[in-house]
This record gives sequence, C-alpha cells and structure tokens, in this order.
Amino acid sequence: MVLQTYSDYFATRILKINSQFKQLLYDVSVVILGSVLLALSSKINFVLPFTYVPVTMQTFAVLFLSMLFGRKAVYMVMLYIVEGIMGLPVFAKGAGLGYLLGPTGGYILGFFAASYICGLYAEYGYSKSFVKTFFVMLVGNLLIYTCGVTILLFYTSFSLLKALMLGVIPFILGDILKIFVLTFVLPTGWKLIK
Repeated sequence: MVLQTYSDYFATRILKINSQFKQLLYDVSVVILGSVLLALSSKINFVLPFTYVPVTMQTFAVLFLSMLFGRKAVYMVMLYIVEGIMGLPVFAKGAGLGYLLGPTGGYILGFFAASYICGLYAEYGYSKSFVKTFFVMLVGNLLIYTCGVTILLFYTSFSLLKALMLGVIPFILGDILKIFVLTFVLPTGWKLIK
C-alpha cells in the first residue's frame, strides 16, 4: 500500500489500524481535533487598522491540515464552520451566521475550497516533493484569496482594486512566509520518517 498522506502513515504504521470501526474512531477524532486547531489558529490574530480582515494563522492551519490529512480536512473545516454558526467563539472576532455574511466570511468559505483541493493533491503524494508542495500551497492560498475578495466586493461598492488593497495586498508577505515554512516542513518530514 502506498501511503500518500501523513494521516495514512500514522494510521497504518504507528496506530496499526486494522478495522473499519477503529478507522472511524480515528477519523472522527482527527476531524474534531482539526476543528479545534482551526479555532485556536483564529485566536492568534491582530487587526490592521485599515482593513476589515484580521491577520490570523488560519490559512497556515488549513493548508497544513489539508496536506497532513488529505480531504479529511474538508470535514474539519465544515465542523469548524458549523461550530461558528452555532455561536461558539471559534471565528477570529465573533460568531454566528451573520459573521459568515460579513466582510471576512468569504475567507472562511475559502478554507473549504482550499481544504478540498489541497487535500486531494495530498492524497496524490504532493506533500513528498518541495516543488509540488509549494505549488499546492500557492493554489490553496489563491483559492482563499479569491473567495475572500468575492465577498469583500460587497463591502467595497464592488471595487476590485479596493477589495484587493483591503483583503489581499497586506497579507501577501506573511502568506508567502507561511508557504515557504510548509514547503520546507512537509517534504522534510517524509524524508525523516523513511
């Protein structure tokens, strides 16, 4: 069996899961823990005075979880969103359905798209290569930006330039740093466990 994600490796080689019931327990556990990690990453934030969008560690967490767990990360993001809609304080600066309809809601919905696409690439073994990991991280980040800016347009009188200035430009350097960290860490991890 070719182990393409860290989750596969951990479940098969470390935990030696050999039944559907144990696999289900493992999957449910990692989804819950992933949603908790997303909530915690949202609390590592600071607000830039000129934009609605806070700087958080969420993009890092979403991309990291997607590459570790494959498309299981989609369920982590879904659970995280449901927790927020139910009023739990998991979002960076609030909770409830109204938060998703606010200026930063598009980024949270972008986490869903990024987790699916990045998770899919992870299941094809992309986390084992520096170049492929960098490509996947870039695609995931662009998906998050695209969804974020799409909603942000409603708050900028449909000015694309203003939406980019508020929701993308201030975050590029930080996101590039996050991408480089993940690009180094993920393939290096595979080299260490082989």
